[in-house]
Amino acid sequence: MIYQVFFVFLLIFFICILFYNYYFLRTPRRKIPYDNNLFVSPANWKIIAVIKQNELKSKKNPLYKKNSEVIDDWTKGFEEWATLISIMMTPFDAHYQKAPMLSTLIDEEYEEGRLFNAMKSGEKMSSTFQNEYNSLLFKTPENYKFRIIQIAWFFARRIVDYIEIDQEIKQWDTIGLIKFWSQVSIILDKHFEIIAKKWDKVIDWETILAKKKVTK
Repeated sequence: MIYQVFFVFLLIFFICILFYNYYFLRTPRRKIPYDNNLFVSPANWKIIAVIKQNELKSKKNPLYKKNSEVIDDWTKGFEEWATLISIMMTPFDAHYQKAPMLSTLIDEEYEEGRLFNAMKSGEKMSSTFQNEYNSLLFKTPENYKFRIIQIAWFFARRIVDYIEIDQEIKQWDTIGLIKFWSQVSIILDKHFEIIAKKWDKVIDWETILAKKKVTK
């Protein structure tokens, strides 16, 4: 009986190892648009929030009342017409973060935090701002700005990024990884026209979240 129990646990252990290494850490082939006017999704699964900055930072917004310090930090340098987009990932989604367009990393900030459930939306999505995160600020050749925030939660082991300050990234690059179940949030400045909608399902490198506005 003891050997049978041991064998079952050993089998489960090896199945978990195989799942992690050959499924969770996969990088599927994608149909990348190779168009730097298009902001493609850096992550997989489902959008749980699309919030304009003036609404996000409203004093009437319960999220801002509870998380004003983090929200102010994430939106620093962005004008009031910026937009927050949050994407939730499950263990069955590829967890590498992909470069959305040609840009350069200009700032990075890591903050330890809690590890709450990051799947909640609406007024209950405080975990987005309270959990451990790594914030990456980019600028495009036109000097447009966007931020990608890697957010961990209670199943996450750690956050990894593969890029350095002043490094240029292209739309086909991989920029980071959150190891096991997590969320990626994005802040786009006023120069982007938002296409993404709440509850849209997205595919990294393929789904278009926004596009650069045409300037006259």
